[in-house]
Amino acid sequence: MMTPAKNSVIHRSYHDVDGHLVAADTHLLADGRPPVVFLHGIMVDLDLAPLLFGDPTKESWIALSLPGHAPGRFRPGTHRSEIDEQLFAQLVERPLAALLGSRKVIAAGWSTGGFAALNLAVWHPERVAGVASLAGFGRVRLSGSVGWLNWVARGPLGRHCLAWGLRLAARWPAFFWLFARRCTARDTAVDDATIARLFTSFRGHDPDTLVDLLAMLTKLDIEERLGGIHVPAWIAGGLEDPLIRSAETRRLAGLLPNSTLALYPGGHLFFCEWPGMQEDFARWMMSNGLRESIPGDGHNDD
Repeated sequence: MMTPAKNSVIHRSYHDVDGHLVAADTHLLADGRPPVVFLHGIMVDLDLAPLLFGDPTKESWIALSLPGHAPGRFRPGTHRSEIDEQLFAQLVERPLAALLGSRKVIAAGWSTGGFAALNLAVWHPERVAGVASLAGFGRVRLSGSVGWLNWVARGPLGRHCLAWGLRLAARWPAFFWLFARRCTARDTAVDDATIARLFTSFRGHDPDTLVDLLAMLTKLDIEERLGGIHVPAWIAGGLEDPLIRSAETRRLAGLLPNSTLALYPGGHLFFCEWPGMQEDFARWMMSNGLRESIPGDGHNDD
């Protein structure tokens, strides 16, 4: 997994939003370009952000913890019924206001983070210069194992059993590895170091909170408002994604009036499986005036 070089300064900060805690890693360059704000998916953490870039040391970016995820957390006593689109928007916008004032951003996210990026553009269009969704959704139509987990998490007995299973998986890496491998395509591979890093991030989360998030996924719905997002949108997905099917990614792109669709060989973790994706993302930003050149391509941005 690529991480910023030692001479690349990343600042970790924490933001209280009405008792909820959001963590932010900030890597900003003095170039005036809108930073990319990355939101990760359920069960991983904000350390995933550098994988979005060919060279994260040459990009301005902020990684925010997805609501309820370590090293952030929900406000103690938060009931699952409180987890909705408006709360997601608040827990993204308020930290950005503290970090950037009114500066615009490119909102980007993977999986549920893709929903969070689109949701920010719906609730706070003044904040967003562009949006990128990687295996994201406007209204979730889960397939495979996560669809089953969502169904189980909605019942009281299932909630208890699933939380117990997540605790077991945190102690026994083999369970997590089986699930992570289900998120990749059969004929491609994510290196073991990346899977090990994902497992480390998974172990840091509260199982009961993860179950609540899984239970509420199918209640998150902004599809009818996506047509109001007029900024450039990059909608990417894996052709063999077992969780968010490629047909759903195509459908999502069709709901956005200014979208670019990009489908890649690979599964739910396609951006780890297909190395050319990072350059495509950079070219999309450049073609839409969000960057003047691809970072590190040898051209001057001035």
